[in-house]
Amino acid sequence: MAGIIGYGVYIPKFRLKQEDAAKAWGGWSAGEKAVCGGDEDIVTMAAEASQKAIAHAGVDPSEIGAIYLGTCSSPYIEQHVAPILAETLELGPEATIVDYCGSLNAGAMALQACLDALAAKRIKCGIVIATENRATTSGSPGEVSFGCGAAAFVIGTMDTKADIEGMYNYTTLFIDRWRAVTDNFVSDYFDIMFDREYGFERHIVAATKGLLKKLDRKVEDFTQVVLQQPDARLPGLAAKSLGVKGERMALGTIVTALGDLGSASTFVGLAGVLDKAKPGDKILVVSYGSGSSSAVSLAVGAGIEKGKRGTTLEKYLKRKQYIDYVTYLKLAGTIKRAPY
Repeated sequence: MAGIIGYGVYIPKFRLKQEDAAKAWGGWSAGEKAVCGGDEDIVTMAAEASQKAIAHAGVDPSEIGAIYLGTCSSPYIEQHVAPILAETLELGPEATIVDYCGSLNAGAMALQACLDALAAKRIKCGIVIATENRATTSGSPGEVSFGCGAAAFVIGTMDTKADIEGMYNYTTLFIDRWRAVTDNFVSDYFDIMFDREYGFERHIVAATKGLLKKLDRKVEDFTQVVLQQPDARLPGLAAKSLGVKGERMALGTIVTALGDLGSASTFVGLAGVLDKAKPGDKILVVSYGSGSSSAVSLAVGAGIEKGKRGTTLEKYLKRKQYIDYVTYLKLAGTIKRAPY
């Protein structure tokens, strides 16, 4: 059975209080969000997380037969980000290199591809990465809520720390957020109830129920549940519909501490759960993005106690330096100094 051999995360140290961005345009918002420094982007964050995952797995990079990367923040229309990581991580030129983009469920789709490759015995092990720093503009909702970060998982069949018992996908033609090639930032319909009922909640519940039926399980069988966190309210509403009790909801405060991490949201959340997991724990992970949801069941094994872990998510949450809104605008490239 395929599972997680090693994992790693990376969160930048800079934090912006969401209210600072909101009040500049007459609004208000609670919480904080992680902000990339001047020398950080989705590639550097992915590289940091991947190096930690490989070290935790204890595998030689030459054994990794594929990189599957999920993001909605690629700087390229015609070019992959994954080959840059393959070069950085010193993978062989024969490795499969694929970017999955276009949906905040891209990380889960990358995981699905890796599992398919393992099932077909095309690779011995692969690395799945979700990294995000989504495009925003001044005064937009995303400027207030979009955070950044990355998580990486080495997936294989030997010496696993958590086995992937099953995965179920549920997808419909539903559009709530989008960014066209001519757009510089993410747009949405600004209809919260529409997004919640017909988007997030409907798809999260359907994917979860599909997985439970497939595995003949009940939601009560899971020790921890990790749901996509676009904001602080939606995960709780979906959890209530599924009958998930509060104590089983894992790390429900990620979005208030780091912002909406997009395709990296559930991956970062899963890493945080694994940091404290014990053998025998069952973990349910459900991601969502624009009409696509994926539910994954994991069983934690004795291997979770082996291997040298990198920096834990908890340490990243505590490692922070606040910046003001003007500094944020400079780092984001929204405002630039005159060249003279």
